[in-house]
Amino acid sequence: MNAPEIKVYVKTNAAGCITDVNSSIFLQDATGWTQIDEGMGDRYAHAQGNYFEKPLIDENGCFIYKLVDGHPVERTGEEKATEIAARPSPPPTEIDQIRADVDYIAVMMGVTL
Repeated sequence: MNAPEIKVYVKTNAAGCITDVNSSIFLQDATGWTQIDEGMGDRYAHAQGNYFEKPLIDENGCFIYKLVDGHPVERTGEEKATEIAARPSPPPTEIDQIRADVDYIAVMMGVTL
């Protein structure tokens, strides 16, 4: 008797980037997930760490894969660069804010630092 093939599912964000991957072995409910493949072996059974060649997120915090017509494809460097450029600037650190305050006060008082 043949064992049923294991299904691989992904979740995507609003931009179509793949944010999570899992297999039918571990999913009790596939609602909100998209099936992308099925087969046998560790690649399918333990899809979280074995299905994709690269991790889901790169060193810049960008998702590496997107779903196109039901198939995962790697995002281009240009797509990731656009995502990074669109991110809001992080707030200044406490030390940066103190330095800015000291510089402002110095200018207002006519003091050269």
